[in-house]
Amino acid sequence: MNLEELKNKQIEQMKKKGCLPKTDIEVVLHLVEEVGEVCEAVREKQPKEDFEGELADILWQLNKICWIHKIDLEEIFLKKLEKNACR
Repeated sequence: MNLEELKNKQIEQMKKKGCLPKTDIEVVLHLVEEVGEVCEAVREKQPKEDFEGELADILWQLNKICWIHKIDLEEIFLKKLEKNACR
């Protein structure tokens, strides 16, 4: 499954639950919160399963912001890889 398919699956689930994001500010704040939780997991040497869950939460928030702005995360990541290769 690629990133776009994951995003679509996530959005479908969120639609069913009636919990789509209302604003990109809301999503960005949640993203920052999740990054903080990853930092906490590393600092506290939490079990790998907890750390993985926090990483998944970051992807969850990234997917939401990409959905709001109609961005294909996989596509822009590949463009970034190309750009970095030329540096």
